[in-house]
Amino acid sequence: MNAPTQAPQNKQLARPTPEQNLVGMLNKMTPELARALPKHVNPERMARIALTALRTNAKLGLCSPGSFLGSVLSAAQLGLEVNTPLGHAYLIPYKNECTLLIGYQGMMELARRSGVISTIYAYDVREGDDFNYALGLHPTVHHVPSDDPARESRPMTYVYAVAKLKDGEPIFTVLSRAQVDKARSRSMSGSSGPWVSDYVAMALKTAVRRLYKWLPKSAEMATAAAIDEAPEVNRAQSDAWDPTITDALNANGVAIPHELPDHIDPNTGEVTEEPPSATQAATDALIAKHKATATRESG
Repeated sequence: MNAPTQAPQNKQLARPTPEQNLVGMLNKMTPELARALPKHVNPERMARIALTALRTNAKLGLCSPGSFLGSVLSAAQLGLEVNTPLGHAYLIPYKNECTLLIGYQGMMELARRSGVISTIYAYDVREGDDFNYALGLHPTVHHVPSDDPARESRPMTYVYAVAKLKDGEPIFTVLSRAQVDKARSRSMSGSSGPWVSDYVAMALKTAVRRLYKWLPKSAEMATAAAIDEAPEVNRAQSDAWDPTITDALNANGVAIPHELPDHIDPNTGEVTEEPPSATQAATDALIAKHKATATRESG
């Protein structure tokens, strides 16, 4: 007696998750990543760092491929590591878009590489420190930290950032605790996230970002500033990407994102509830200003 024939079963292949799609695209675009990197940066390391960021933050896996890959390539082109303890830059998911947030350590790193700035640093001032500053014709900052063993537990009163130019006078900016808290109050994440867990680091970023506006810029600094500031003037970060990045995405069939966050805090680069008010012409002028500064400094 013949055994009954078993009906063939239709095996449906599992559809890849959004994260798996992004991992596949990132692996496919590794050659573009290598071409985007400065010579001193290892492309395999940058790819691993991007994959680690993707796997440790589930919300990044839900971002549009163009915004994620464009942010990764932009950070790679600047030679900045994303989402590592170095604090160079961060991939921030917002709704379905990935935003590249340049950290204050990344800003200072680019300034040091510029060849124009010999030294750049930022410090916090604590209650009990000997601190004063003056503006006008003889600007200066005087800061002697207290030798109290409990100094780090004392309230922060000021933050300041200083850059020494190779062929010029030092440039600095000072912010009081009240000015920092005003910047914090404009942030949607002011009551959570890094403003709670890393208040001093966010305060230092506020000072460095304010200082950055006054510094002569290399091409890398101009690109970073344009990317970081583009949403402030009602433009998507993709509009400030280097053309080689958009060309690489187009060549691989990846759509370029043009969705805007609600608003970006001009002091920290974070998304806020305040609506943008600047026009497209203002953005074009902003990017042109950064590129013109970079051209003058490189000439």
